[in-house]
Amino acid sequence: MAWVTLFGALIGVTSLVPIFPYVGGGGYVPLAVPLAAIAPLLLGPAGGITASAIGGLIGMFIAPAAFPLGLLDVLVTAVAPAVMVGLAVNNDRYWRITIPLYALMAAFCFLFPFYIPGAAAGFEQPSEPLHFFVSAIYWFVPLVVVVTSFGRKVVPEWARSKDKRQKYLGILVSVLIGLLVWWIPWTRPYWYLFKYPAALGIATFIGYSWWVPTLAAITTAITIPILEALERSGLPKVGRALW
Repeated sequence: MAWVTLFGALIGVTSLVPIFPYVGGGGYVPLAVPLAAIAPLLLGPAGGITASAIGGLIGMFIAPAAFPLGLLDVLVTAVAPAVMVGLAVNNDRYWRITIPLYALMAAFCFLFPFYIPGAAAGFEQPSEPLHFFVSAIYWFVPLVVVVTSFGRKVVPEWARSKDKRQKYLGILVSVLIGLLVWWIPWTRPYWYLFKYPAALGIATFIGYSWWVPTLAAITTAITIPILEALERSGLPKVGRALW
């Protein structure tokens, strides 16, 4: 519990450190996001999600620019990265949760807000099939990974492999697909509140197509030395952690 609390405090403090501007939202993406994504890799799914929730609550008070939507941002900025990555890297055990959740995010990504609530809330329908193909980066690719044996068996095995190259590749894939899905609920409140036109939604899909993989690479780069240090530390291993 002490580790969870300490890592939660670290996530909260790093909410003050911006790493990317957030186009359209008026805030920034804090360093807390990659640390929240790392949390389940170091503390296991339950500990990582709990630490991220603690960190999000701290960050909401000390870094309001990173949490402009208050408690909603605690969920989508801090908790969601831990949930999505934690499920991806443990998909061999939790696929019954991962697959329905990723499928739900897929529907949410494609339909909200341009089709649901759509015209009833003043949103125009996007140009198809362009909207389908550019949005598929964020929902179709992760969903295919977690449904197939590659995501249900190979990636979790790689992430726990003794072979360093396999381990780091498994972590990278888990973090990447987790953050691609995380990006969906993280952005949509702003799309709805600021009444994004369909063309801007499509432009956002395209514009962030490099941004999320870059964030995944940064997250993986931060994770590797921490895991190696913990492996050498001799400390008792946390259940389902990767060290």
